[in-house]
Amino acid sequence: MSWSLYTWTFRLRSPLHVGFHKTMHLFRTRPYAPGKLVWGALTAKLAPLFPLSDYLKTGQALEEVFRFSNLYLYTGGDTLYLPRYTEREGLKFGLADKSLTRRDFEKYFFSSMASTAVKPETFTAEEGLLHQVEFINPYLISSRTDADNFTPVYLRGLLWIKKPAETAVFQVIEKDGGIVLSQNDTNSEVNFAELVKRLQIGGERKYGFGLLELQGIPEQILGSDGNEAITLPGFPGRWRPDKEVVRIGLGQDEPLWGHVLSPEKVPCRGFLEPLVGRNWDMVKGAGQNIKSEGLAWAPGSLLQEARTFEVTPHGTWFADGGTSLKETT
Repeated sequence: MSWSLYTWTFRLRSPLHVGFHKTMHLFRTRPYAPGKLVWGALTAKLAPLFPLSDYLKTGQALEEVFRFSNLYLYTGGDTLYLPRYTEREGLKFGLADKSLTRRDFEKYFFSSMASTAVKPETFTAEEGLLHQVEFINPYLISSRTDADNFTPVYLRGLLWIKKPAETAVFQVIEKDGGIVLSQNDTNSEVNFAELVKRLQIGGERKYGFGLLELQGIPEQILGSDGNEAITLPGFPGRWRPDKEVVRIGLGQDEPLWGHVLSPEKVPCRGFLEPLVGRNWDMVKGAGQNIKSEGLAWAPGSLLQEARTFEVTPHGTWFADGGTSLKETT
């Protein structure tokens, strides 16, 4: 039983809004999808397929055997639009020789939609309820006039699966060259590639936002030796196979691509932000337990010394020597 590394790519089929912060009446979006959104989408799809539809236990089972990176924008080729902090220009996106400034990145990828509540008796706008939602467009926005030649936008990330493995809800097994989740009580099987073929993540989902379509199947990344550190495709750093935890090693001046908790223990240059999310509440239900993880180094911040990080079930990172994952549960 050990962790295996995969890379996967989704095509964005509708606008994507990933809640960030609010500026006046504008609800900003993040330029990537945190791993926690993928975990939540998988929980929502998998739980109804098993008896009792226990979302809490299904989510906990996924936490035991899956690790997700953030999903970053991708348009093909060798450029993955990872953020990277620079001293003179702030955040830039993409490879050094093909990087975009934040302004250009948002110009090519972001759009927005304004709406307001309307009084039914007068058909006029309700005072104070005008709002604008920023989103990642499913097609690259450019100055081209060729309306028949749109460039689709994709999201790419990394996935770790522990296999073979058994949880309280299902077992993870390999079958016919693929990954299968076998329910413990009924032995009903769910093909993982089919499960993740279509996902919906982010905000404004009732309006059709956040539709993702998997391209192909998750591709396993293998090293030449079982104990050899593996270079991560498209991402800075290396990963060495381990039976217990997923650890990522990054060198000095390499950018983070996950939120790093306990930032006071990790020397970086970049941006700090409070990390707040909505979790399951035993009484009130989904999204009603608002939990703060505290401050974190944001993706794109640059390490000032080489460090190793443990990847948590929701895609955040702890530096080795800082708070361990076990201490937070």
